[in-house]
Amino acid sequence: MGTFCNRLSFYLTFYTIGFILLASSNSLKERILRWIGIHPLQLLFYFTLIVLIIGIIGFTGVNNWSSVFRSIFTVGFSLVLTAFLAYIIFVGELLQ
Repeated sequence: MGTFCNRLSFYLTFYTIGFILLASSNSLKERILRWIGIHPLQLLFYFTLIVLIIGIIGFTGVNNWSSVFRSIFTVGFSLVLTAFLAYIIFVGELLQ
């Protein structure tokens, strides 16, 4: 289970990079707002929190140096991205 979570969170981290690029698209932002009713950055924030939790669970599946790198990269990148998005959403008053 830990090895699966380790790999899954690592791959989902790269999906968050793609979602950042998609969330910056103005036409896609309007479609998501109409379709779901939630801002794409909020959606990305929740997705990143899920990836962070899976990444922390993935630390239990550390077997060698490559899995250690995957775990540290995933948790580090997810923490930075979560803090950045939290700042934009709550301090930047995106929710208005």
